[in-house]
Amino acid sequence: MRVQYSQKDLEFLGRQVAAGQYVRRPTFVLALALALVVGLCAGYFLSPSASGPSSGDEARKRPLTKDGAADMGRKGEILQSILRHEEEARKDPGKAEVWEHLGNLYFDAGEAGKAVNAYNKALELSPARPGVLVDCGVMYRDLKQYDKALEYFRKALELQPGHEQALFNSGIVLYFDLGRKEDGIKSWRTLLRKNPDAATPSGGRLADMIEQLK
Repeated sequence: MRVQYSQKDLEFLGRQVAAGQYVRRPTFVLALALALVVGLCAGYFLSPSASGPSSGDEARKRPLTKDGAADMGRKGEILQSILRHEEEARKDPGKAEVWEHLGNLYFDAGEAGKAVNAYNKALELSPARPGVLVDCGVMYRDLKQYDKALEYFRKALELQPGHEQALFNSGIVLYFDLGRKEDGIKSWRTLLRKNPDAATPSGGRLADMIEQLK
């Protein structure tokens, strides 16, 4: 059955993107920007890890809220993890995994500039990491460096052609941030050629969303 998107749904999507709430993390994500776009369920990320959960993965599956004791507890956990990983990075700065995990934690804490620095250190040590490139691109997008974000998504696609998250993220930046709507839709259609059943986290079909945005 075809899912219909109302104007209200699409306006909600735009607000989510403007707030920086969209695709994250490697290997297969389709994005928080589309969570709730059809109003079917609460927002979440589909983010299976290629190598099992790292220090920041669980936090990323449960985005921080603004209020509440649980939120304060999670922020405290992230801060403690950041301090541990910063110390580990000082002691042994030659491990790409340490910088990647630190970047993930900065990502979760909303520290886009620090996340970019950590991810780039990881990439200097181990360049062939498409997931890290995508995450770094997301952080560049949060810094409103949209061309830089696209550059990192392209690098991820060069390493792993058809990388679903990189294609989806590229569409988000092109369509919503740069106003290059045809290019954004082209990126999403490339994703659909790879995976015709690509869906939003709320359960809607990506193909239906594209039709509504056209």
